[in-house]
Amino acid sequence: MTEQQAEGIVQDLGDLAVGDVIEASHKGRRYNRGKVLQTIPSMGMFWILDAASGTRKQMDFEALLIRRVPEQHTQNALNVA
Repeated sequence: MTEQQAEGIVQDLGDLAVGDVIEASHKGRRYNRGKVLQTIPSMGMFWILDAASGTRKQMDFEALLIRRVPEQHTQNALNVA
């Protein structure tokens, strides 16, 4: 993992906010990218609007590496309302 990639990693689900754009990966493979719709820190879960499919997806914070997408890349990468 590069220093730039490590910079955006979300360490605590409580730090994730509705509207944040994230990438979710596991063992170095990106699985989802999207805008955060809802968080439930007490359950370790949150939901995104997936950029690829346009559908709502539940994410497991404990099972995935969550990284915020830098703002300059957000507009280009997402066409999600």
